[in-house]
Amino acid sequence: MSVFKNIKNSEIFRLKDLISEGRGQTISYSMLDNSDVSIHMYFFDEGEEISEMKSPFQNLIKVLDGELKIDGKSPAELTEGELYVIPPNTDTVISAAKSVKYISILLPMEGELIKNIDLSTKMIAKELVDYRPGQVVNLTLVNKPGLNLSVIAIDEGEGLKTHTAPGDAMVLALDGEAKITIADEEFMLREGETIILPKSIPHAVYGMTKFKMLLILVKDVEAKKPVVPN
Repeated sequence: MSVFKNIKNSEIFRLKDLISEGRGQTISYSMLDNSDVSIHMYFFDEGEEISEMKSPFQNLIKVLDGELKIDGKSPAELTEGELYVIPPNTDTVISAAKSVKYISILLPMEGELIKNIDLSTKMIAKELVDYRPGQVVNLTLVNKPGLNLSVIAIDEGEGLKTHTAPGDAMVLALDGEAKITIADEEFMLREGETIILPKSIPHAVYGMTKFKMLLILVKDVEAKKPVVPN
């Protein structure tokens, strides 16, 4: 059973299609909520907002569709494909400049969590890491016992060989096209699409073209704990 709620494993979908829309409404959709990470999607109709939000945790936001406005110490307007990290304990107002859908990755863990990117800065997700000829490039954003968050760039014809992972992984395609193999099934994943790679099932990623992805790996910490004999 996947740690991601209400989402099937080994099936291509678009994140923005999972959440409803409604005139004059704000709508939330919980995808995952545990002690290491909380992932939600939101829809805000134009002009709607969450005011005076102040979270004690870092919050990574990625816009899926529309236009999001963030007001605070470092205001920004984000469009599809852009990222923004709200620092902890920051007074923030989030509103829809246009009807918007976005994903929020909230990190309820202690210490410095998000690394290698700036906080309170608008970024384009697929521009965080460059392609390099004949190589696979990994930029780690979070690496904790229960969570790995990375942006990966795969040159055409390169890839990640068949392997298993210690938890369920969500792959968000940021650029290009890749062949995803899960056990004996093959899937063609293109920009804007997402797939869940289930824990302990062999899978591989091959760049049909140059390909970039955001990888969210939720690791099974309990399974790694040593067994203490009685």
